[in-house]
Amino acid sequence: MNSKATPLKSAGSERLVALDVFRGLTVALMILVNTPGSWAHIHPPLRHAQWHGLTPTDLVFPFFLFIVGVAISLGFSSRLEKGASRPDLVRKITTRSIIIFGLGLFLNGFPFGLVGDVGFREGLSGLRIWGVLQRIAVCYLLVGLVVVFFGNRGRWLVMIGWLLTYELLMRLSLVAGWGAGSFALEDNFIRLLDLQTVGASHMHQVGRVAFDPEGLLSTLPAAVTTLLGFLTGDFLRQPKPLTSRLGRLFLVGLLLTSLGWNLALFEPLNKQLWTSSYVALTGGFAILFLAFCLWVIDVKDWRHGSQLAVVFGRNPLLVFVGSGVLVRTLDLIKVTNSVGDKTSLKYAIYHGVFEPLAGPVNGSLLYALSFLALWLVLLYYLHAKDIHIKV
Repeated sequence: MNSKATPLKSAGSERLVALDVFRGLTVALMILVNTPGSWAHIHPPLRHAQWHGLTPTDLVFPFFLFIVGVAISLGFSSRLEKGASRPDLVRKITTRSIIIFGLGLFLNGFPFGLVGDVGFREGLSGLRIWGVLQRIAVCYLLVGLVVVFFGNRGRWLVMIGWLLTYELLMRLSLVAGWGAGSFALEDNFIRLLDLQTVGASHMHQVGRVAFDPEGLLSTLPAAVTTLLGFLTGDFLRQPKPLTSRLGRLFLVGLLLTSLGWNLALFEPLNKQLWTSSYVALTGGFAILFLAFCLWVIDVKDWRHGSQLAVVFGRNPLLVFVGSGVLVRTLDLIKVTNSVGDKTSLKYAIYHGVFEPLAGPVNGSLLYALSFLALWLVLLYYLHAKDIHIKV
């Protein structure tokens, strides 16, 4: 039992194992959710809530942003304490954010008219601007800059200010027919702002409605989730025994979870709008899960099987970009099925192998698990060779 464990340290220390397990499990669930054999046949827990509500799948993105915040604490707080140059840190934060944002645009545009009927120019005219990596990039940029230029009290004030700004814009009647407290798909202020800034042709489509679940305004409360992760990381870096801090961490997680459920009585839980109730509830769950990982791995020293999660946690960017490209490629490659019809390689594999083996829904899940296993083999090899791709 490691009751006198030292605080969380910077990259490369033993104490990062719990964070890597947390991140790895989150990435693994992301792959499972994003790669079903058929989008028409998915077990309900592996679906996002259609609009309001919460499923286990709706925890993946906030958990990852929370982990990004913890990583910022481990990467930058100690450097600031040692007198690192602020301009140098700002350059690193900005450069990394631009690269991640660019990778998101690459994924949205791939294969850029090289395959199929849509040409390069036509593809760019409908290129989606926002996306998962773009949100990660902006949240990383915002929180990184707050960490560099603000002290602890200022960080709390910024976090409250972001939430208040979001609430005011969502609830005030600034434009006739929009906002004014609407959290419906068609007339919320998030959608209006995206329509005015990037335009419908560069937004995600929900049915026939142009709406982006990673839009501009909803990035503010998403950044709050990231900043909450940073504050948690800073708390864990305190020079006190881990066991004494875990009790307080569990308590904070329970309080935030309770706050989120109670806020949901006044503001719906909604991932696509990233509502304040969603911020509080998922933030509470993230803190509880991180505390559980730390207790299991660092206090109890129960590490059997944790290496499988660690390999996913050490190369998250490679997994996200690589799995996105591979899924798109399998969709683009056309083959002739058993009855002579043209279909994508992905659906040929699903319908020809997994659906007959386990049925439509379980076959779809088995396809995703096989995809996950493929990445596990690749990532385990890279981890064994100490190859960790970062930006």
